[in-house]
Amino acid sequence: MKVQLAAAIAVAGVASAIPIHKELLSLKGSIGTLYNSDLTRNVFVKGIHSHNDYWRDVPLFSALSYGVVSVEADVWHFEGDDTLYVGHHTAALNSERTLGSLYVDPLLDILTAANPKNEFTVNQTSPNGVFDTNSGQTLYLFIDVKTDGNFTWPYVETALQPLLEKGWLTTVSGSQITYGPITVIGTGNTPYDYVVSQTERFYFFDGPIATLNATAYPVYVNPIASGSLQSVVETKIGPNGLDSAQYTKVKKLVTKAHDMGIATRFWDVPWWPVVRRDALYRQIIEIGSDLLNADDLALASTFV
Repeated sequence: MKVQLAAAIAVAGVASAIPIHKELLSLKGSIGTLYNSDLTRNVFVKGIHSHNDYWRDVPLFSALSYGVVSVEADVWHFEGDDTLYVGHHTAALNSERTLGSLYVDPLLDILTAANPKNEFTVNQTSPNGVFDTNSGQTLYLFIDVKTDGNFTWPYVETALQPLLEKGWLTTVSGSQITYGPITVIGTGNTPYDYVVSQTERFYFFDGPIATLNATAYPVYVNPIASGSLQSVVETKIGPNGLDSAQYTKVKKLVTKAHDMGIATRFWDVPWWPVVRRDALYRQIIEIGSDLLNADDLALASTFV
C-alpha cells in the first residue's frame, strides 16, 4: 500500500499526467488517508449545551457535528420495565427511543473507534474523548430525570455501566475528580441526597446556581451549576436583553461559581423576539457563562 500511495503522489506531482483534483478524488477514502478518529475531524469544540438534544432528527450526532460539549436527555422509567425511555413527555415515548439506543450505544461505538488497541497506543495512559480536535475534552451528558428520582436513578446507573466498564466516565473519589471522555450530570428529579451520600461515584448533580455554597454544592458534587435566567434576574427582561442591574446580578453568580471551580449554564432564556434572544446570547457569553443553552445549534454556533 505504501508503494502504491507513493506512486500516486509521484504521479500527482506531474502536472501533465493527471490533474491534481482527480488524484485527490482517487485517494479520498483510501486506507492511506483515513484514521480511526475520523468521525469528528475538522469539528472544533464550542461551549454549547444541546437543550433537549433528543428532539433532533439525529440525537447526539447532530450536537457532535457542531462541536457541542454538552447534551441532554430526558429519561422516564416505569415500574416493571428496566428500560429508560427518552422523550419530553409520555406521548413522545416509544420503545425505540431509549437512553441506550440514543446515547450509550453510540458513545460506545464512537469511543471504541477513538481508542484503538494496537502497537501505537500501547503506552497511552488516558483515553481519547469524542472530539478529534481536542481529545482531552469531556462531553457532558445531562440526564434529566422525569420520573421519581429515587425510583429511577438506580436504572440510570445500570444503563451507564457499559461506559463505566470501559473507563470512559468521569469519576469522583471523596473530593477528587478524575475526568474521562464522558461526564454524567444528573438534573431534573435526580436525588441530591443519594448523590452526595455516594463518596465513590461516576455521576454528578446539576448544582443550583442561585444558591451555591461550598458546603452543600462543592465542585466534586456539581462541576456545573445551572439555573433559569428568568428566575435568577427575577424582574422582567426587556427587549434589549438584561438591564444593568440584571447584568450585574448574573455576572456575580457566574463569578462566584467560577471562584468555586464550577462551570455555569443558564436555561429559560427567552427566545422571542429574536432581537432580545440574540442580545441575551451575547450578554451570557460576555458575562463568561460556560455553556450557551441552545435549541438551535446552528444559530448558537454563530455566537461562540
